Amino acid sequence: MSIPDLDHALTAAQRAIDLAVQHTLSHQPTQIHIKGDRDVVTNIDLAVERLIRDRLSRWDPAVGFIGEELGASGDKNTYWVLDPIDGTINFSHGGSLCAIALALVHDHQPVLGITALPFLGRRYWAVTGGGAFRDGDPISVSTTARLDQALIALCDYGSGPDATVRDQLCVTVDLRLTAQAQGVRRLGTTALELVWVADGTLDASILFGNRTWDTASGAIIAREAGALVLDADGSPHSTRARCTVATTPALADTLLPMMDIARDTPYWPRPAGTP
Repeated sequence: MSIPDLDHALTAAQRAIDLAVQHTLSHQPTQIHIKGDRDVVTNIDLAVERLIRDRLSRWDPAVGFIGEELGASGDKNTYWVLDPIDGTINFSHGGSLCAIALALVHDHQPVLGITALPFLGRRYWAVTGGGAFRDGDPISVSTTARLDQALIALCDYGSGPDATVRDQLCVTVDLRLTAQAQGVRRLGTTALELVWVADGTLDASILFGNRTWDTASGAIIAREAGALVLDADGSPHSTRARCTVATTPALADTLLPMMDIARDTPYWPRPAGTP
């Protein structure tokens, strides 16, 4: 299907996020279940996903939907993608660093994104060609050009079947950045990191292991704010990407060579045509 009218889609998505934020702030995570290696889901994750899925399916049932917790349905080329609570470990421990991340994807690229930070009282959004906003105000990336002046977020170490490979990559990049950058942070929520790159709070964010629900919303927000959002080899980021590097443009030539260690691992882009 073709892309829905983005102004109408943004209005519908904002209303759905309103409900999700309200629910998250007014309910406690009373049920916490293990769903994988060091990976949990709460009753709030499930409730938020059902709420947003239901709201958006009533707005336009032709648009597909992918949620982290309840899977995919409908159109596979034009779809909403949602992480109902990105940073569930933080959330389940009572931490405030978590996000509700919703994007509209068409032909492997996000064309609309909203990321809400319920416990910080912030909301970020963007549509293709329209710039990026935080609580209604335009935002842009930092102008940081030197690594020794840069604050950079690095993804969590690995879990699941590829944990060993991801751990090795993270250790190597962590050591290099720790020796050269002004600061390195591991925040536990990629969606939040990407919007903090967008508004200049962070100068870059590096993720090994792309999950579309974690990155789609923040990718378009960061890109519309002036960030470069790339795969490990420097190619443009998409839902097919294996890694996510979001950076202020002046740091790209310094950071991208560090990603070459991902070559010949599952985190390097596959050749065109590879399933």
